Amino acid sequence: MSGTTMRSISVGGRRFSTGWLAVWSIVVALLGISFSVRPGLFVDQAVSGLVYGMILVLVALGLSIILGLLGVVNFAHGALFMLGAYLTFQVMSVWGLPFVVALVAVPIVVGGVGVLMERLVLRHVYDENPLIGFLATFGIALMLTEAIRAQWGGSPLSVNVPAALARGADLVVTSVAQFRLFTVAVGVVTVVAVYLLIGRTDFGLSVRAGVLDREMAEFLGVNMPVRFVSMFFLGTAIAGLGGVLRGTEVTMSIGMGQSMVILAFVVVVVGGVGSLFGSVVAGILIGEAVYLTPTVLRSLSILTGIPALDVPSIGGLMPYLVMIVVLLVRPRGLFGQEGFLE
Repeated sequence: MSGTTMRSISVGGRRFSTGWLAVWSIVVALLGISFSVRPGLFVDQAVSGLVYGMILVLVALGLSIILGLLGVVNFAHGALFMLGAYLTFQVMSVWGLPFVVALVAVPIVVGGVGVLMERLVLRHVYDENPLIGFLATFGIALMLTEAIRAQWGGSPLSVNVPAALARGADLVVTSVAQFRLFTVAVGVVTVVAVYLLIGRTDFGLSVRAGVLDREMAEFLGVNMPVRFVSMFFLGTAIAGLGGVLRGTEVTMSIGMGQSMVILAFVVVVVGGVGSLFGSVVAGILIGEAVYLTPTVLRSLSILTGIPALDVPSIGGLMPYLVMIVVLLVRPRGLFGQEGFLE
């Protein structure tokens, strides 16, 4: 603003706005107050937020790969996530196979479905108006949803958590199911593996080169169609992996894919289109906001004696509130940038 100067301070060689530091200080203080009031509930909700955030990361990671690489708004990504959950039910409950089989086989099958989708439909719309690709994937999502309904019905389904992961893990102030911690561990391993593949291998280098200048990459002998199909397989397989983990923990339903893809787009927008690191940060941020915000407000309600502060349903609004705030401050998202993984 004219006539005013934004004050900032230097921390570790980087400059931070004092306004932002004040906001984060308030957030940390509120979290500390909530922990002091009900430490067990706070830690339990924090873990729940981290688990939910990791599921969002897995779905948004695949979506970001496809969007950043091919420029396709893949609305069918949520249906592929849902397919992963229902295939887990088929493998574990119908066929009676162990969880590890579902964990390995289902993402591969979902990735194969994604490749068929790319080869049969999407490769014909790459150079067309992005709206055409969006409508095509929307149609595919409807087809997959109805196919799932025809095969498994419309009633909610569930599977039993593996006995080895069903026990509780002691976190001093509370106890959480080991499967939740397993979900976080799988998410971390997946994120690291994707980063190493894209950022530290010749394959990843050739993919990024093809995104920047496809004609030059093909002139140098890089088979870009194969590279793109491989990345599409990777992105959809990760969505399938998220479906396996989510479908094992909670009851699966026909609407889970639609709700998840909307949240995944929110994560991609908040993190910044084309930034995988941004998707990871945004997914965890939104997951924690969904679960911790009601907990913090409940603690403030207890301390102040103001019942109106306790708003349990606010968690469902937090992804969109976070998106609005971030876009007002940074219209390109937290780590939005030109190109793919630049």
